[in-house]
Amino acid sequence: MNKLTYLFLIALFCQLQPNQAQAQTQYTLQQVIDLAQDKSLSGLAAKNRKKNRYWQYRVYKSNYSPQLRLNGTLPNYYKDIRVISTSEGDIFAGRNQLSNDIGLGLTQSIALTGGTVTLGSTLRRNDFYFDTLKTQTQYASSPLVITVNQPLFQFNELKWDKKIEPIRYDESVRAYNEEMEGIALRATELYFGLLLAQMNYQIATLNKANNDTIFRIANGRYSLGKIAENELLQLELNVVTAEQELSSARLDMETAALSLNSFIGNINNEKINLAVPKETPQFVIEESVALQEASQNRPAFLSFQRRKLEAERIVARAKGENGLQMNLFGQFGLNQQAGSLSGAYKDAEQQQQVALGFQIPIMDWGRQKARMQTSLANQELINNTVDQEKIQFEQEIMVLVRQFEIFRQRLVSTARAEDVSQRSYNIANKRYLVGKISVTDLNLTLQQKDRSKRSYLDALRQFWEAYYRLRLLTLHDFRKNEKIIYE
Repeated sequence: MNKLTYLFLIALFCQLQPNQAQAQTQYTLQQVIDLAQDKSLSGLAAKNRKKNRYWQYRVYKSNYSPQLRLNGTLPNYYKDIRVISTSEGDIFAGRNQLSNDIGLGLTQSIALTGGTVTLGSTLRRNDFYFDTLKTQTQYASSPLVITVNQPLFQFNELKWDKKIEPIRYDESVRAYNEEMEGIALRATELYFGLLLAQMNYQIATLNKANNDTIFRIANGRYSLGKIAENELLQLELNVVTAEQELSSARLDMETAALSLNSFIGNINNEKINLAVPKETPQFVIEESVALQEASQNRPAFLSFQRRKLEAERIVARAKGENGLQMNLFGQFGLNQQAGSLSGAYKDAEQQQQVALGFQIPIMDWGRQKARMQTSLANQELINNTVDQEKIQFEQEIMVLVRQFEIFRQRLVSTARAEDVSQRSYNIANKRYLVGKISVTDLNLTLQQKDRSKRSYLDALRQFWEAYYRLRLLTLHDFRKNEKIIYE
């Protein structure tokens, strides 16, 4: 019997040797996550969105900075008949004229009041053409003009943008961190999907080798009359089943590898071999700490604040458009006209204008009231929705924190069970070779070994997915005890 055991070990070694020769470079979980965040389409899209949000914020900031503009019309020619007002009445007269004008203005918005102040300078030249081929040229200049445009009792867009846009930008920064952590979670799911498929393939390969070897040995024992035919047939059925399981496991592994390669941006679809995570992080997560970190780090909490402010802005806009609307316009400066360019800038005279426009709705058939009530109802709905989402969000974190400790305990117990079942199978294998147990008992220990291996890997998957989901929900690294920030 010792000789049979020796032959079994030699045959098993020969079966496994080619697989070891074809071993691929192993990737750890962290390496796969880094690849996904750096090269995947999801990672590149997240970086593009971050860049887009940054430039949107820059556009908002520019609204509060002075705007210097150069404008003009070069040239503006017209030949027509127009109406001219005289002391004797309106008459028709022909016009053949070429005009050119240019202006430079510096405009500053006032966020506090919603108005604008403009400091400008303009120059205009008119050339008049007569039938006698004579030409008359005139210049008109406004060397310095200050213009104030101030709406009164109206909605101030700049004021509300100043409240909301900084929150929106901070939200986008946190959203980028969240997107990268979402990529890490998805990479973890695909990682363990492939790892489980590779483990199943290894189990199927080993089982196929074991069943082939045991069947060959059983053939020799059957020829010596030491086992019954039904036991030999059972072992042959085990070989056929092992071949089917190996083919299925190979297909599952190739499919899982394709999914992972596609996600991490491995366009060459290179074969990858994954390492089983050995180290289990040891740390305690308290619900209060997780909730505090989530409120400080997650974009959702800024979103709650922003959405409530946006609802308030809609109400403020409805109030600003409901009732008396006035606009104050004032202009002060210097201007002059002359037949020469230099003369247009000599002895400039004062230029003044003050205007106060207003609009009062008399009868609108309830339109403004309906708009106001709609905005108030919308604000109430948003406030209630945000409060409910906040409660659900906090509950999700608390549930996951409690599950995480359960997953850790399950990982420890399944690791122990996997070790015990492996040793039990090794003993059963040896006992079968010396005729101490039946093939049925051997199959039972084989099935228990496979279940234990899969249970351990599934517990490992649950633990790491829960860990990265906690990182996603809190944007906090509990192993390093620091906020998660991606530059």
